[in-house]
Amino acid sequence: MTAVGGPAPAGRRALALGPLLAALAAVTVVWLLDPPLADLQAALAREQAADSGVGLTYWFSWYGGISPGSYSSLVPFLSLLVGSRVLALAAPLAVVALAFPLSRGLPHPVLFRWAVAAAAVSNLLAGRVAFGVGAAIALLAVLALRSRRPVVGGALLAVSGLASPLVPAFAGLVALPLLAGGGSRSPAVRGALAGAAAGVAVPFALFGAPGAYQFPWTTLALTVGTAAAVWPALWRTPQRWLAPLAAVAATVLFLVPTGVGANMGRFAYLVLPAVVLVWSRWDRRPLLLALLPALAWTVYAAARDEVAALDDGYRAEDYAALRTELLQQPHLAGHRVELVDNWSRGGSHLLGPEVALARGWEDQTDNHLNEEFFAPGGQDAADYRAWLADNAVAYVAVAADPVTRDEPEHQLVRSGLPYLAEVWSDERWTLYRVADPSPIVAEPLDLVSATPAELVVDVPDTRLHRVQVRPNRYLVARSATDPELTACLTPTDDGWVGLRAPAPGTYVLAGDFSLSGVLGADAESCS
Repeated sequence: MTAVGGPAPAGRRALALGPLLAALAAVTVVWLLDPPLADLQAALAREQAADSGVGLTYWFSWYGGISPGSYSSLVPFLSLLVGSRVLALAAPLAVVALAFPLSRGLPHPVLFRWAVAAAAVSNLLAGRVAFGVGAAIALLAVLALRSRRPVVGGALLAVSGLASPLVPAFAGLVALPLLAGGGSRSPAVRGALAGAAAGVAVPFALFGAPGAYQFPWTTLALTVGTAAAVWPALWRTPQRWLAPLAAVAATVLFLVPTGVGANMGRFAYLVLPAVVLVWSRWDRRPLLLALLPALAWTVYAAARDEVAALDDGYRAEDYAALRTELLQQPHLAGHRVELVDNWSRGGSHLLGPEVALARGWEDQTDNHLNEEFFAPGGQDAADYRAWLADNAVAYVAVAADPVTRDEPEHQLVRSGLPYLAEVWSDERWTLYRVADPSPIVAEPLDLVSATPAELVVDVPDTRLHRVQVRPNRYLVARSATDPELTACLTPTDDGWVGLRAPAPGTYVLAGDFSLSGVLGADAESCS
């Protein structure tokens, strides 16, 4: 007589390996289809910047000059070794693989692995390379903490912040409620909190806080609702305060603008399900019911990003003609291009290192430097003209299918502005020339050369001159013939740089990592 029981051993092995196989299938599909995932374009742009010699300190190609290290200090250089696409595909596989040893001893190990796989795949389909790499490092940290190596675990959490500061911030949020249950006596909890604090504090100390990130009320409602749904499953565990803490944190971030903003939603649908499955002792069915809002959000986010990329995103070939046309324009050197991009944001790197963009693909910086674009009522023709001059824009390129965020600018440009002359168009793009554009480097200075990593300028005298690049604690101007000789750089009242050379000559403006920059020494007055 044959006994009837659970799944056969082979079936159980397949079920246990299912999360890894599902992640591998998703990675394979993304590799074959190569959809133009929006966040991946930002990683590719930073990879291109690193390949052009841009370090952590200053990048001239976006927003008039920014510190790329504020987004990720680690990932651009890893991308140089293996490529951003390879990192994007490898990170979810690493995350899911690490879920297997982490699931040992849990009440629901298979569900935990599936929750981690769902989060990893959802993050992949959004194209978030830095967050994915940071998550893999953070899971290594958790393994070390579980193995009673708090110093190693804390150090790895700190390193995860060099990939994405959001990762240790989320890790700290998970560890903080454990203090209420006596966790202050646990070396693992202390190591986690110390590492998380360092992972957030080090990038902030080196590169400052980004601008505010938008936080729609719908994302707040989903975050609070998701936390409320799982709270009962954590009531009798050391994590009983995690859900209310997450809800309070989301509310504070909604009311007080920060660089986190709507990214707090990621904690609710990517992180919270796995944490609940670690701590809750509920049976599987009620637990799945409590997790349903978070899991539904995970699936929706993944499907939304993938469908948008496949249906609406421009691919590399859609930027080729625009790039060719721009490189033929007479006023490209010494000026910037305002790109009203497509949903894919591929123009952030596909126009090439020769094209300096007035903006870029970093919403926090955009909100900080260009808030007039997103204020109620937006800009009128006069405001836009002044902004183009202020940002040294010589050309405006407008996508036929622009990203929703830039739709008001798209409509303004297409309305027929007297200072914009159409010079070229195809089915994807329309290119306009700006009448009498202001240069980045105005006379009597002379721009010798410009790359993403440096500007070389001839300075004929020792007077104070305005240069339309953004001030930064790491930006320096050194003599091309005597690197010990530096010009004075000071912020102007309208957010650009004033340069005064100690002697006429050729000066190289570039980022320079220094102790005075780290300490944030006040800029000289150059008076």
